[in-house]
Amino acid sequence: MNKDVYISGMNKLKASKSFHARLEKSLTQPYKQKMNYRKTCFIPAFFVMCLLLFLCINQITTLLNNRADSNWITNEPQASDKHASNNGKDKSQDEFRIIGKSDAEASYIAVVYIDGFAYEPSEWLKYSLNLSDDTDYNALKGKKLGEVTLDLKGKKYKGTPPDFSSTYDIGTEIYEIKNVDPTCAVLVNLHGNYEIFYRERKYVSSIYEPIGLSMSEVFNMLSDHPEIISVELRSGENGSWMATSEDENLLALANKELPQRTILNYGEIDKNPYDYSYRIPLNLIFADGRALNIQVYPAVRLAYAFGGYIPVSEELCDAFKALYKQGSPYPLISDLIPYNEEQISYLYLKNHTNGDEVICENPQWSAAGLYAILSYYRVEETAAGDSRLVMTAILGKSETDNITVNFYETAEKRIITEIQGIFYKPVRGQLMFKSLDSYLYNNTDL
Repeated sequence: MNKDVYISGMNKLKASKSFHARLEKSLTQPYKQKMNYRKTCFIPAFFVMCLLLFLCINQITTLLNNRADSNWITNEPQASDKHASNNGKDKSQDEFRIIGKSDAEASYIAVVYIDGFAYEPSEWLKYSLNLSDDTDYNALKGKKLGEVTLDLKGKKYKGTPPDFSSTYDIGTEIYEIKNVDPTCAVLVNLHGNYEIFYRERKYVSSIYEPIGLSMSEVFNMLSDHPEIISVELRSGENGSWMATSEDENLLALANKELPQRTILNYGEIDKNPYDYSYRIPLNLIFADGRALNIQVYPAVRLAYAFGGYIPVSEELCDAFKALYKQGSPYPLISDLIPYNEEQISYLYLKNHTNGDEVICENPQWSAAGLYAILSYYRVEETAAGDSRLVMTAILGKSETDNITVNFYETAEKRIITEIQGIFYKPVRGQLMFKSLDSYLYNNTDL
């Protein structure tokens, strides 16, 4: 996997440092291409395993330092940036101009600019449009809005980027999504590969320039029915779903308080939220199913939302903390395995759809990709039903000290997991065989 793509993806997901390190090790650790059991296989990998799928594997993400340098696209600056200006104030340049080249990884992160707003992929919000690995994107395609006319990859610039400028290639097509207002999201077609880009933030030239938006305006951009009807708790480790709250007190506080808040830029806040490791990733779910991701920092009673920061009252902050403390009532698939990732010294895999099998020469390297899948999905018990066995993983400390995990595909093309005779299905999200297949041929000796 291209390491730059990996790093950009992981920063987009805002994953924890430990999760970054664990997955980076799995993708960069060298290993010998020598197999004990291997069948010759010439299956072309259309793309490498996208870790954004699991963590969010498009979501899952630390953020911008200084937009003027096109650093982290989601614009959560580091503490040192706040005092970079001599007089504490930078002036925005209305006229767009490219001022040089950039080697920063963030200058390659996927973004499309329309009407002064940045549209970006977001695994945090994938559920809000009921998307899955088998979504027919052609069926979602609405009116064509335009094509990318300016390639911003590897460039530094000032001023608001013009419409249809992007880090995607010139000629990339931008479409409306049927039944979705383009102020919420658009459909991007890059060489036949479709992806949803969500309106994530308003472009500003520096951390001192006022964003000039209220949360009420943002709510109305993203949703036709902007009443918050539930709040999702997401994992700060990999962005995965943990729990959903419909607590009346929490919803009443959120609906009363949040729309009144004005979004502040980083240079307008007094305290640095990133001095504190404790944060609560949440999705606010609106009545029409649309969503807004926010990151709450209880220590300073601030939340990062739509490219800026909003104050959060003590009462609402306490309600968010109560949801966080409850955690999830559902286990991860990885919780059902009596070995952690670091204990895996033996890994056998078999693809039952074609008979390919392998005992991994470097089980630690291959296990990291498997655990990325197993630690993303929270599950509940289910019946086997009319399903077929598609993959087996035997993993553990040795050939005699291990556990068998079987993956079955249902008639609806969903993957359910069998461990020690009990079947489990994901509570949120959908695991598909093509994710397992991609893992097999990109993260193992097959």
